[in-house]
Amino acid sequence: MFLLVFSILIFAAIALGAYAAYVDSVTTRSPVAMRLRELRSQRTGGAVSYGDRPPLLLQLVAQLGGFMPARDGRDALRTGLIRAGYRRREAVLALLGSKVVLAVGLPILWLLFAYSTGQPGGRVFFGIILGAVFGFYLPTMFIAMRQSTRHDEVLTSLPDALDLLVVCVEAGLGIAAALQRVAVEMRIASPVLAGELVLVNQEMQTGVSRTDALRNLAERTGVDEVYSLVAMLIQTDRLGTSVGQALRAHADSMRTKRRQRAEQLARKATVKLAFPLVLLIFPALLLVLLGPAAIQLMRALTAS
Repeated sequence: MFLLVFSILIFAAIALGAYAAYVDSVTTRSPVAMRLRELRSQRTGGAVSYGDRPPLLLQLVAQLGGFMPARDGRDALRTGLIRAGYRRREAVLALLGSKVVLAVGLPILWLLFAYSTGQPGGRVFFGIILGAVFGFYLPTMFIAMRQSTRHDEVLTSLPDALDLLVVCVEAGLGIAAALQRVAVEMRIASPVLAGELVLVNQEMQTGVSRTDALRNLAERTGVDEVYSLVAMLIQTDRLGTSVGQALRAHADSMRTKRRQRAEQLARKATVKLAFPLVLLIFPALLLVLLGPAAIQLMRALTAS
């Protein structure tokens, strides 16, 4: 029975790989695809863009992802991947393909290990189910961790970026030039936020309106503070009020919120320390303090 399951999984993996290689070869020879790549390279001046041809391994994984029945949820997946920092058009298919590869590959590895070590049948079946479930959700957990990391970095560095933006605007620069200057200054402190600001400036240079570019910034980051900043900038642009004063007031509120978040985390630290204190430190202390007394008590009871 296990050999039959193992053979089916091996056949499925080989068939998926062969299909992906075939589709990749057909796409490579397609004159339409080649012409589109030439037009993209001419439009970008030969620079690397998000629409350039990805590596072969990424293409294979993306083709494997095409087997996943998730067409209706592609927009939500793409939004999540963009917020995690993956903007290539193949990112959604690559994510789904990695789910397929891991959901099939981990059970195969477990079967090989179980066959070589002679594991019992119940443990082998449980390992197959666990490996398939874990392999399917492992890419999702990785993307969630990336989103959380980028979210925290943007949230932490946003007040400093706003202070620099206030200085640039009050010095006489426009919003586009100020964003470009802030992106240059924030490259070391926060590469994520600097990259997002560079994208905003590039969108405005290519003809996208300032309102749409700022809204795209908020969608890409998914940070509530960025949403409020974008809403403030759009409202200021429509009403014609002073951008410098509005940015200064917003920067003050952002610094206050950052200080409040730090104080909240400091208060939570005592609660988080309860687990290691009660389960790790206190038992060791009790063993050291009461251990000799317990030994003496046992000797006294034994002697009597």
